[in-house]
Amino acid sequence: MIPELMLMSMLMNPDTNKISSAQTIKEQPAVSQTLDENTEEPSYIQLFMISKNLKSIKKDDKKNQKMAENVINDFSSRISDEKQFLKWVELPSNQLEVKNGKSHLDEIYAQALTLKSRKTKTERPLVILGIGGSKHTAEFLLNMNGVGNKGKVYFYSDIDPVSFNNFLKEVSRPVQDLNFLVVSKSGTTFETKDAFVRFEEMLVDYYKKLGQDENQAYKSAQKHFAICTDKTPTEKNLRGKIGLKNGQNNNYIKELYIHDGVGGRFSMFDDAGLFAIAYAGVSKENAKRILKSAEKASKISLSTDLEVNKAMKSAVFNIYSEKNGFHLTQQQYFGKLFEGGGENWIKQLYLESLKDFDFNASKAPDSMHYASESFFFPDNRDDYHVVMTLMNPAISPNYSKYTLAILASYTETVPVKVEVLDVVGNSISPEAIGDYIQTKHFEILYTGMMRRENAKIKQGKYLPEVFQPNVEVYKNKFKPKSPYELKPGI
Repeated sequence: MIPELMLMSMLMNPDTNKISSAQTIKEQPAVSQTLDENTEEPSYIQLFMISKNLKSIKKDDKKNQKMAENVINDFSSRISDEKQFLKWVELPSNQLEVKNGKSHLDEIYAQALTLKSRKTKTERPLVILGIGGSKHTAEFLLNMNGVGNKGKVYFYSDIDPVSFNNFLKEVSRPVQDLNFLVVSKSGTTFETKDAFVRFEEMLVDYYKKLGQDENQAYKSAQKHFAICTDKTPTEKNLRGKIGLKNGQNNNYIKELYIHDGVGGRFSMFDDAGLFAIAYAGVSKENAKRILKSAEKASKISLSTDLEVNKAMKSAVFNIYSEKNGFHLTQQQYFGKLFEGGGENWIKQLYLESLKDFDFNASKAPDSMHYASESFFFPDNRDDYHVVMTLMNPAISPNYSKYTLAILASYTETVPVKVEVLDVVGNSISPEAIGDYIQTKHFEILYTGMMRRENAKIKQGKYLPEVFQPNVEVYKNKFKPKSPYELKPGI
């Protein structure tokens, strides 16, 4: 765990130049209650630092508290309404709820084991077919758990033949030695449907060459697939075509759901992400720890006490930065555990929710030269505020000094938020993963709501941060009889 005082000592070390002169909004000890009421060592903590030349955020404490109370109360009143698309708040609890002796998490792990057991002489990697949140959430969850890029799980999300052929070269296995997870709520998302059709047809052709007839070949091909889709069947959606129960009508594994009211970017703890880490070998006990931590984060994020509500503290800091002219956000993740999925997930969460483009995300050290060149350019320094997401700085002297040197440079003139996640072995701790991801979900919605509250704009019937109607602008172009109509698998 990361004792708060240890972190404070490291970050405020007098040898780190100007960090010690910056105003610091210290994280309160009560935050430890979000993880374990019996410990004072939270595994995800925040530190907010503001240049001494800037107005203190503390001066607006009473105003911020009142606005925050209004926003949290408004948000809380919406959760039970299914039309509000806020079911991700309760999703960790729902996944852990025990019915008839087992939880849905138990069922997800059992299905992952079933698919893994469908092999011949060799272990089959899992290929996840999905775009956007269906990809980035699972990819980030795998990376934080230290099982990304291990040859156990791959992602495919392209539609062109060059990418398809190069992907087959990348996995270095024939299609019969692969298993697949199809992730699509409706099943009609073209990019995912196209990949599904391509891989399934390849498998059908393989089994036909072994002497099976058309029906047998399809049955054999279906054994390679798990499908995560809408729980409610209709005539048009994928659930209506594959059925409800495993072992009925076909050989797909299919008791995996994209839950109603859970948008893709908020779906880290939905079935697809949990299935991915189960398949990759993350223990069910660690998955439970992740979900329990996220469950506690939900409770704390609904508290009107700003001393413990990390999500609202971050939203207040975001609004403070914007009001003081620092309207561009530079999000930097320091470490390979955050690479790929982390950068893409946070960009999708921010841009798709807040619907502006004043945001940049990158993985450091890779990004340090171009990010700092842009950041420190004189005309830009008054535009940015920075979010530094770190692993526990105590993992090595070089990592500690490196991140502190960068922090010292940033805090000379701009607001900086430091997020520190605990490390266990070679991965982010389960408690830190659950707390961090769920807190971020709340933070991004609270930021949008606080923008309106600050501008004295009434919150609408629905929160625009959870919907993405403009995506349909391009998707509608592919519909039947359109000049751009697309047919999967060609």
